[in-house]
Amino acid sequence: MEISSTRIHVSSKMCKTLDVGLRRTLFGGNMMAWMDEAASILAHKHTGEEAMVTLKFGEIRFVHPVKEGHIVDFFVDNVKVGRTSISFDLEGWTDQKNLVVKTSVVFVAVDKNGRPKAIEKFRR
Repeated sequence: MEISSTRIHVSSKMCKTLDVGLRRTLFGGNMMAWMDEAASILAHKHTGEEAMVTLKFGEIRFVHPVKEGHIVDFFVDNVKVGRTSISFDLEGWTDQKNLVVKTSVVFVAVDKNGRPKAIEKFRR
C-alpha cells in the first residue's frame, strides 16, 4: 500500500448565479457534484487507471457557506492506494481561505464488466 501525506490541489470551481439558492449560497447538491468530480480527477490521475468508480463518501461536513462569486479550491490528503482501491481525504476551501467542506472518499478500479480489478500502476 502506497501512502502519501502531501496535500494535493486537484481542481477549482467558481460559484455562479445558477449554483445558488434563495439565500444566495451554493446548493449542497452542487457542492457534492463538484466534490465527486474533484475526487474522480484525483483517482484517475494518481492511479493511471481508465475506469475508476466512486465506492463511497464518508460523512460530508458543510463547514462554511459558499456565496456567489467565491472560488472553491479542492485539495486531497492522506492518499492510500490498495490493491483495487484508492482512498483519501477531500477538502474544499474558498478563495477567502475558509474551509467550506470536508469528507473522505474511496474509489475502486473496475474492469470492462464493472467488477473490481487490481490497480496496475501499483501492482507489486
